[in-house]
Amino acid sequence: MLNPQQVSLLTTQADPVNYLEVGSGTQSVVLLHGLFGTPSNWCEVMEELAACYRFYALQLPIEYHENRRHKSFHGISQLTQYVESFFNEVELDRAVVVGNSLGGQIALDLCLRNPARVEGLVLAGSAGLYERSLANDQGIRLCRRVIREQAGQIFHDPVHVTDQLVEDVYSMLQDRQYRRFLLKVAKATRDRYLLDDLPQVDVPALIVWGRNDLVTPPFVAEQFRDAMPHAELVFIEDCGHSPPIEQPHEFARLLHAFLQQRVRL
Repeated sequence: MLNPQQVSLLTTQADPVNYLEVGSGTQSVVLLHGLFGTPSNWCEVMEELAACYRFYALQLPIEYHENRRHKSFHGISQLTQYVESFFNEVELDRAVVVGNSLGGQIALDLCLRNPARVEGLVLAGSAGLYERSLANDQGIRLCRRVIREQAGQIFHDPVHVTDQLVEDVYSMLQDRQYRRFLLKVAKATRDRYLLDDLPQVDVPALIVWGRNDLVTPPFVAEQFRDAMPHAELVFIEDCGHSPPIEQPHEFARLLHAFLQQRVRL
């Protein structure tokens, strides 16, 4: 069982935020989840590689909270600054940054804004170019059937779309203010288009993509690879939008190989 840690991000005046710190290696790796994600999305990957690296799986300030209001969110740069504040509070000078979906976009934004903090990038189903998202809908419909269908777009294997997952999302979306907050985050994700900036990403990068990703289809991965000067692309078969959840062992294998060959040498 992994126990959550807390740190007060004093520079953002935020409430203490949960994160998971796992591993004993000298190489630090920061893990950033997607829109509906949590640090636990990375548990199997972290446990498999705990002897080799020190992982920090951060809870981004977008999880459900009854006081979460859309007027408090101003754009992707706000989340990037939050990650930078986390680096400062846990005294991380540099790290490899790994992001899934929204987390990938934040990782890229961090690398562009403060490249000295980023030793390498790993992107999985990253936002920033094209993504089927909440911003493409007229609104978030409060219907368990639709939520199940939307979740089914994320995972290739329907076993991951559990009744509990559907009920958890349905419960969160009962809060009208939180629905508006999520929609604003989704629109900010869509509006932060990164294609022209990607040639400036001057660090080793691994792009890990689900071959069956319906949210950010495989052509998006190829766009990232072609635009970034030091990127390699690997597809995982039988995998959708969240490789760390759906194929954690293969994701861990690819991450380990990348860190050994491209970052640590």
